[in-house]
Formats: sequence, C-alpha cells, structure tokens
Amino acid sequence: METGNQAKELFIFEELKRGKEYAFDFFFNYYYPGLCVYAQKIIELPEPEAKDIVQDVFVKLWNDRKKLDVQISVRSYLFVAVKNKCFDVLRKKKRSVKLQEITHQHDIADESFDGYVLCELEIIFDNGLKKLPDRCREIFELSRLQGLKNREIAEKLNLSEKTVENQMTKALRILKEELKDYLPLLALFEIFHFLR
Repeated sequence: METGNQAKELFIFEELKRGKEYAFDFFFNYYYPGLCVYAQKIIELPEPEAKDIVQDVFVKLWNDRKKLDVQISVRSYLFVAVKNKCFDVLRKKKRSVKLQEITHQHDIADESFDGYVLCELEIIFDNGLKKLPDRCREIFELSRLQGLKNREIAEKLNLSEKTVENQMTKALRILKEELKDYLPLLALFEIFHFLR
C-alpha cells in the first residue's frame, strides 16, 4: 500500500478507535473478501469455517479497538490476526505438519499472497464473463481486453455504435452485480480497471 493510502488508512483506524462505525464498515468491506480467500485457500479451510474465523477477527477488532496499537498497516494487522487464528484452529485439529509447511511457505509480508489473490480474482472475473450473453461478452472483450474503441467494434461486428454502447452498459451492469462482493478487493488490483 502506498504511503498516502497508508496515512489515510491510519486516520480511519483512529476513527475506529473513537467508535466510529463507518470506519469499521470501511475495513470490513475493504478487506473481508481477501481475508476469506486467504483463510479458505492458503490455509485450506472450508469456506464456512474460513468466514467464521474472519468474522471473529473483525469482532475482536471492534471489541479491542481502544487498546489496539497499529503503527504501520491495518491490512497487515488483519491478515496476521487471521493467520494466527487459522493456526490456532489447525493446532486444535493437530495438523502440525501442515502448520509447519504453511509457516515455512507463506509469509504475510511477501508478495505471494497478492499474486495468489490476483489469480483467484481472475478466475472469479472469468466466471463472471461467462454469465454474459454471447454478443454482450464478445463486445466487452473487444473493448476491455483488446482495447478497441466503440467505432472499431461496430465496424468489426457490423453493428451501430449505439448498439455497442448499449451492450457495453449491459455487460458492466451484469459484471458489477456478479462481482459486487469482490469489488473492494478488485480495487486493489489492475483487473478493476476492466469494470470502469
């Protein structure tokens, strides 16, 4: 996260410590999807269990907000908290070998998590594309993936520019609805610009 965003994040965290619910909502909406992906996939927990862990971390964040001291990154704090809680679950299940593998292979501070989540988001995005009507998907891909302008698409497909515009509007509306739960996370990655 860039220094400017980091400063904004820490400001919002100070608002959270003052009991401002909007600040809690910001962190929950922004990080919840990514934390669930992390707990479910990297730590290899079932989806309901992963969601329970993440929700517990956010409950603790709210309950302990006044005594928390986050100096660098709320993001790091949340991911470390989820990782530690996942490890507690694994310990209770006596999955010590798996725990050692995870500890060795995955460092929350490195870039492996971002790469993994980006891969997951691309799969989710592709699944969203598959739900578009054929013509709608074709126009969206020509526009966003191949970089063609509406006029070029209209000429290529023998359509009016107005039809292309309407189909693009429809595609964006469908994709944003399909991906609404992931939009905060998508915003962190380059893939988000496809939906603008």
